[in-house]
Amino acid sequence: MHCRGGQTCITASQLLAEMAFEEGFKDTIAIPIIGAERRGAPIQAFTKVSKSMQIKTYDSVVNPDYIFMFDTSLLDIPKIKASIKEGVNLIINSPDPINKSDLPNNIKIFIVDATGICIKRNFMHASGPILNIPMLGAFGKITGYYNLETMEKVIKKEFGESRLEKNMSVANDAYESVREI
Repeated sequence: MHCRGGQTCITASQLLAEMAFEEGFKDTIAIPIIGAERRGAPIQAFTKVSKSMQIKTYDSVVNPDYIFMFDTSLLDIPKIKASIKEGVNLIINSPDPINKSDLPNNIKIFIVDATGICIKRNFMHASGPILNIPMLGAFGKITGYYNLETMEKVIKKEFGESRLEKNMSVANDAYESVREI
């Protein structure tokens, strides 16, 4: 996952691991790469999931199957763009299709307007939209790794009943609106 500090991808990574485990994956692990994090600085988070075996490595992912891009401006950073290899599935927070000419040919690109969903639903914190839940809703739809019921169970456990309805409304909006370009 690529995001900027404050865009909640560290929490997204942890929630993704919990949802996959809840769905019966044998092992899951969330790996944040923070460094000298500050709000707005590029950061990464990795999540490893395995349906059949124990995960025995705790390092970052070099050849991911999926990449979350919480902010399209991150595609302008050469190191981040270089991490997008052939065969990857790219999930981008964007209201509009992106220019694919600088990206490998053999990738699938999915877009979801996570920012727009958050603004519409007033799903915000002091520094802006809370992007983790809509991005995870889109991922669940794309992969089938978990469904909205699993998301609801994990979100309720992590954030409590009082925050469940708003979280699930943005998850459902993203689940229904994500599309391949």
